[in-house]
Amino acid sequence: MSYQRFSRLGWVALALVTSACGSAVLDQAKLNQAQTAMHAAETLGAANDPQAKQSLQQAGDNIAQAKRFAQEGDIDEANLYLKRAMSDADLASQVMRTRTEEGKAREAWAKSKATMGETGAPQ
Repeated sequence: MSYQRFSRLGWVALALVTSACGSAVLDQAKLNQAQTAMHAAETLGAANDPQAKQSLQQAGDNIAQAKRFAQEGDIDEANLYLKRAMSDADLASQVMRTRTEEGKAREAWAKSKATMGETGAPQ
């Protein structure tokens, strides 16, 4: 085999290896978990609460950033952003659960006050 042919094959191999490393596959299980967490927050009404909505938007931004990093071949950074997305989506869900429980507590307090009457004595 001549030196030129060997050199040409080497460059072709190098180009293939470089292009293969240019785009890494994003962990679909982690991506699905993050998207499922976002959907759960949306189902709880996160879009209607300013604090939860902000966390939900950050989760979406983090997923988009993870996809960009994976496209660039930086899978470690992509996984980090998927973890951030999960955390933000979970925070949005927790905010909504807290709001629901606060509402229930207020209703119970109001019902208790109505039962006790103005004097504080049971009726």
